[in-house]
Amino acid sequence: MTLTMREAHRHADRILELVRNGVQQQANDPVAQSWSRCLNEYRLDPARPCEPSFVARVELEERRARRADVIACARYEMTTLYQQLADAEAAVVLTDTDGVIVHMVSSPEFAAEVGPLGLRVGGTWSEAAMGTNGMGTCTAAGGPVSVRKEDHFFNEFTQLTCSAVPVYDPSGEIAAVLDVTSRSSLMQQHLLVLLGMTARMIENRLIDTRYRNAHPLHFHSRPEFVYTLHEGKLAVGDDGRILAANRSALFQLGLQSMEDIRARRIEDFFQTSLEDMLQRSTSASFHPVVTYRANAALRFFAVARRRRRMPRRRCSRAPACPQGSPRRCRPRRRRAPWRRPSRPRARPSSTRAWSPRSTRRDVSSHARPRCYCVAKRVRARRSSRARCTTPARTPMAPSSP
Repeated sequence: MTLTMREAHRHADRILELVRNGVQQQANDPVAQSWSRCLNEYRLDPARPCEPSFVARVELEERRARRADVIACARYEMTTLYQQLADAEAAVVLTDTDGVIVHMVSSPEFAAEVGPLGLRVGGTWSEAAMGTNGMGTCTAAGGPVSVRKEDHFFNEFTQLTCSAVPVYDPSGEIAAVLDVTSRSSLMQQHLLVLLGMTARMIENRLIDTRYRNAHPLHFHSRPEFVYTLHEGKLAVGDDGRILAANRSALFQLGLQSMEDIRARRIEDFFQTSLEDMLQRSTSASFHPVVTYRANAALRFFAVARRRRRMPRRRCSRAPACPQGSPRRCRPRRRRAPWRRPSRPRARPSSTRAWSPRSTRRDVSSHARPRCYCVAKRVRARRSSRARCTTPARTPMAPSSP
């Protein structure tokens, strides 16, 4: 029996012993709970090798299309997080709710090493397929989780360390999972904090993307936190009803879920209306203004902005527009053909009569026409050639007296 097989059996025996004896004692440990689910619900065997699974290309494109707005909002934030980590042996991964990787940022060398393990776009990392891991366990537990090397269910993944956090959509449901996988064996508490901040940025971007026609409302109990990552953010309709909110807004208002705030009016939470908040914010040059919690003495600083106006699209041809179109379709204006700009001509002096010599003498060199300068250089070249081709005269011998 080789050393790898011994390590695999030792790792499997450790998991089996802990699950049979100590699951009740470690009820708050997400890793122990995940091991229990893998053994009892998914019927996985930690002693057997795990084969990576991938989805077909057509199915992958369909999954990416369904999460197109989430991927677009997370792409920039994932690249920024990868640059902040500054670790060549790390990868920032985004998966959907089924554990399928839809986007990944890593170095080419590290991607080539972990690709055979299934860590690439299209790989399935659900807990039912790959056992205990960061992405799948985060989806199953519904919260942040860190899985170090020996915490993985299968022995093939004990060389990796995964940290993952959920990303929520404006409706309060988990839309994706953000994960960082590396070879580090240290505690990942600082990494979970960075992942949580990145997830909040993605969620705020997702609200702006899905509710472009709504009025954004930013608020916090401290004015310096408005327009920051910790602000509460609401998407308010024209009628004053709240359409979406981020997690910070729910926490500051003392609410538990989106069901407690959805479709309720802004007057139910603040002692103001939408029009009053818009007018006061505009008068204050969009600096935070004071408002108070409804039926309470809590003070907030808030800023409301008007919704974005989408630019009108003009048709290139008027006949192609339908007759009942509410927008005015104007034909595209044809631009005049490009012409070479004419050079200014030298004007004669008004104090004396005009002559070619006086013009050449009065006009400065930088204002002379180009044709004059070219002709002058041509005459100079011809004169220099004439001097070079003229035979030299032989000196005459002095005459004798």
